[in-house]
Amino acid sequence: MRAVCVYSRPIIPLLISLMFGTAFGWWFPGHVKWAYITILLNAGWILQKIIRQETAFIPPLILFFCLGYLSIQTWASPEFPPDHLIHFTDSERWQIVGTIDDTPINDGTSAYRKKARFILKAERLANKNKSFPVTGKVRVTVYGQRPEFSIGDRVTFASRIKPIRNFNNPGGFDYERYMTFKGIWVAAYTRGDKIVLLENKSEKKISRIIEDVRHHIVALIEDSGPGAQTNLLKALIVGKRSSISPTLRERFNRAGIGHILAISGLHIGIVASVAFFIFRWLLSRFFFVLWRGWSKKGAALLSLVPVFVYAMLAGMPPSTQRAVIMVTFFLMTFLFEREHDLINTLALAAMLILVVYPPSLFTASFQLSFSAVLGILFGMSKMQKTASPEKGPWYRLGNIFFNLLFASLFAFLGTLPFVMLYFNQFSLVGLAANLFIVPLVGYIVVPMGLFSVFVYPFSIYGASLGMNMCAAVLAKILYIVRFFSDLPFAAVKTFTPTSLEICCYYFLFWAILNFKRSKEGRNAYNLSNTGEESVEKNGSVPKSVKVVFVVVLLVMCADVCYWMSERFWHDDLRVTAIDVGQGSSAFLEFPGGYSLLIDGGGFPGDSTFDTGSRIIAPFLWRKKIKTVDTLILSHPDSDHLNGLLYIAEHFNVKNVWTNNETAQSVNFQNFMKIIEKNNIHMPLFKDLPRVHVINGVELKILYPPENFIDKKQTETWRNFNNNSLVVRVRFGSKSFLLPGDIQEEAEGEIVSMAASDLKSTVLLAPHHGSKSSSTELFLDKVSPEIVIISSGWKNRFGFPHPSVLKRYKQRGYRIYRTDHNGAVAISTDGQSLRIHSEISRDINPPLRIPG
Repeated sequence: MRAVCVYSRPIIPLLISLMFGTAFGWWFPGHVKWAYITILLNAGWILQKIIRQETAFIPPLILFFCLGYLSIQTWASPEFPPDHLIHFTDSERWQIVGTIDDTPINDGTSAYRKKARFILKAERLANKNKSFPVTGKVRVTVYGQRPEFSIGDRVTFASRIKPIRNFNNPGGFDYERYMTFKGIWVAAYTRGDKIVLLENKSEKKISRIIEDVRHHIVALIEDSGPGAQTNLLKALIVGKRSSISPTLRERFNRAGIGHILAISGLHIGIVASVAFFIFRWLLSRFFFVLWRGWSKKGAALLSLVPVFVYAMLAGMPPSTQRAVIMVTFFLMTFLFEREHDLINTLALAAMLILVVYPPSLFTASFQLSFSAVLGILFGMSKMQKTASPEKGPWYRLGNIFFNLLFASLFAFLGTLPFVMLYFNQFSLVGLAANLFIVPLVGYIVVPMGLFSVFVYPFSIYGASLGMNMCAAVLAKILYIVRFFSDLPFAAVKTFTPTSLEICCYYFLFWAILNFKRSKEGRNAYNLSNTGEESVEKNGSVPKSVKVVFVVVLLVMCADVCYWMSERFWHDDLRVTAIDVGQGSSAFLEFPGGYSLLIDGGGFPGDSTFDTGSRIIAPFLWRKKIKTVDTLILSHPDSDHLNGLLYIAEHFNVKNVWTNNETAQSVNFQNFMKIIEKNNIHMPLFKDLPRVHVINGVELKILYPPENFIDKKQTETWRNFNNNSLVVRVRFGSKSFLLPGDIQEEAEGEIVSMAASDLKSTVLLAPHHGSKSSSTELFLDKVSPEIVIISSGWKNRFGFPHPSVLKRYKQRGYRIYRTDHNGAVAISTDGQSLRIHSEISRDINPPLRIPG
């Protein structure tokens, strides 16, 4: 009987098919019946091939595609039972009872507002009238001081249950999907003093025992003294990264070594390699082990012990789980004495991970881990064999150094598109920094720290000594990190690549490496049965490589032309109301590419959520924008200001326009410092021209009056809101009015000042649709066709107010809301409008407004 599936590496095409099926299942869920029918028909096809003793290339691929499709449906198209928490969202306040399902994480570093998060496995909901059991998990955010509790404890608190929601903007982080893959669809918020500890779970379940051990190790590490090195050591040994400051994280990222902070493939792989080397050396001391050829097998088995111990100390996060599976597969190749086809082993590990947890496919850690390893294996396979036992020790040492250098290079090149996709930054000093830092951390700090953990039950003094030595080494490492990160050219902010661009990059990567001519049949890394013809017999480059190279270059040229057209060569005006939650931000793209950002949204106080870095910057990077010609701050309230700080700091901003009204807030003071540091032009309000014509588009500043600050002494209604900059943009017969947060008094004054200039096609609702704005007099003068309301979902202010919505509807305005529609983008050629919202909802019927 002939084999049913014939491939040079059967795992790889099956893995690719499984991955495509999983992705297709997420993008187009709900067709389970057709998937099962296809599997049955395909099974008959395969059976027919077996009976006829024929090879089957296509049926296994279809089978794995359908299996991938079905595997993701639990998350893509969930069926919730009647008692699930999802059915009780956005209603009344509930008394929630449940068990803490993971270790609470403190992520508030401010004394003003401490914050912690944990997952609660809900058991019961109650209110004044009823009490009943429920199912499902809820993500709980706690503000302020809280009782001491840990995984397994039962707690209760009162809160509304809210659905997990995204900020719906192009290029934005899909938080809903992220939480869905964790099996969480709802969230709750409460104060720490409102949580009641019902039961402290004293029984020693495995998870609780591990958590207690981690707690003791953290205490041991903290005894080594305060400082950044202690926080870093906690991250490296037990995976607790919450105490690492944002500044230190940014230093590591700029130096290109941010991957060191998360226990993943690098750490697990180094622990496995060090353990394997030590155990093999020890076993080789025993004659009977050498005689039976058990040194490698025994070392592989024994190496699994520190690997699993380290993984459990790290809390077994998903990235660590994937690393353990990968390393286990590689170690098993020694046990079963199989030929080391490393790429096939890597594919098998990836397949097992996807079978166990299909959502891994969509995670950054999965994509980065496997692209790094695959980049190293494929890249090093193209390097000529240089190691030789006949050479001297210095030559072999140099060879090891260059192998490490090229391995780091290929890891960097292998992950570059995904680094740009997820972090919009890559380090120019990463290769050099990794050559210094990785050996020190991987081969000194982590092994010494784990050895201290093993010593701890027998000698507290010995364990403390080991941790102190680790902290001392890390203190020196931090100096090296600071040196690299402080270099002015250390890191470059990048655009967000598209899926097409990522594919082009990897095809080009493959083609360029295969351009290398070689006269040797095999290379130093012996990736046996590669299934690739990197060279022809005469040493010339294969035609397939040339074709791929030329086609990719043509596609990339077309892609560049497309984005040049989108960015600079368009002749329309584009206005996007960005979904920033309870705040306001609008981005304008003028014909010819001039760009203008009005306000940046933001959350009050010292919120750890930065609207600028998390919402607006990804939106701009996705549009291939790194230069913003002008920032306009309508007024210095936090929900308009805070998101601008990151943009002013990290983008090429040429001008800032404000009304020159100052605020005492820390963020406003920091905004002014950034403007001064980056030498951004900011004219005085009295010197700012009221009319600007930019590539055929008229921009007019209508409000406030030039002497409004002098009037504040006598007119008490002149607050930040009523002093907002009001801007009207007109292109052809279409116009947009952006009034900031003006209220009734300011609306009356602007009508008296500029009534003839207020008429606009599109109005961004003043003050988020509050009842103190959008007066009848103001709306009569503006008379818009479309109103866009920027507000947060079910916000605590009740914006937009029902009376204002009623007023808009009675006047026949077409209404868009960022809390319902997400980002609202409108483009015009001066004669007609084209409207697109990120979320389609039946607030209005489809419309194209002609001139």
